Amino acid sequence: MRKTGLMKTTRRALTVTAMTAAVVGGSLLTTGTASASTVLSQACSGTVVGALSDQVAVQGKDVAGIVKAGAQEQEWFLHLNGVDPAKIADTITKKGAVTVGEIPAGTASGAIDGNAIATAVTTALKDAGDPYQVGLGIGGDQQQKTLDAIQRKVAGNCGLATFANNYQQPGLPSTQPGPTTTVPGTTAPSTTPGISGTGSATAPPRNYGNIPAAVPGVAGVAVPPSALYPSTATLPDQALPQVGVLGGSSGTTGGQADVRTAGNASAIGGEPAGGNVQLPMLLAVVALAGVSAALVRTWVLRKLS
Repeated sequence: MRKTGLMKTTRRALTVTAMTAAVVGGSLLTTGTASASTVLSQACSGTVVGALSDQVAVQGKDVAGIVKAGAQEQEWFLHLNGVDPAKIADTITKKGAVTVGEIPAGTASGAIDGNAIATAVTTALKDAGDPYQVGLGIGGDQQQKTLDAIQRKVAGNCGLATFANNYQQPGLPSTQPGPTTTVPGTTAPSTTPGISGTGSATAPPRNYGNIPAAVPGVAGVAVPPSALYPSTATLPDQALPQVGVLGGSSGTTGGQADVRTAGNASAIGGEPAGGNVQLPMLLAVVALAGVSAALVRTWVLRKLS
């Protein structure tokens, strides 16, 4: 009986321990997966957009052509030195996504240069297995030369610009609307477009329809000055401009200006009309006619003789 009870107690303890370990392990796995985020670039050059501190990866197939071109610089005829560019390109393609860097934290933009991408690619090739089976060459010296050639080729053809889509500049106010408070005795700032500021500052009116107050262009109607300007107009000496009154002193009858010189205009001599023929022109025409007649007479006489 004692053995049976001890066995049951031991089983229960082991069951509870296993369940606790499973729960803790699952929580850790879930947390790690949620916090890790990777942005996959479409090529080894261009632009990548993601969140701050996100990992950036490049697919092996996108750099396979560049890797092959670099390996061909070390290839001998019929792969006599063990360098096989096609096999190396196939190896990096099967690697899938290769992490080359991350979107920097604390800044809106950054860069992953070609050297960082090339280092990640050559490291992936080193970890792929036996260097000879990968096609890097025979012997450590040749394998290192092949990796160096791939490093130079990838570094010269790759490079990524990174942009953070959740970056917020420090010190800027939040874009979320908040409560608006007004201090007693002050006036809230105007929200009218084109007008800003508070206090005693003034802005031009939006409507000038009251100047002039009378409708212009009415034929046969003399508009008095009081109708041209509003009654609130303030001019020097409180005088409104007079329309149609000549300068100088003139009498008034019934409150209207009396223009006494109206109708006393007289015509003054003007320039001669442009179409009249003057005496000098007439004399010149007569002289030209006489000379022409003499020339014709002389020509006719010579023909007859």
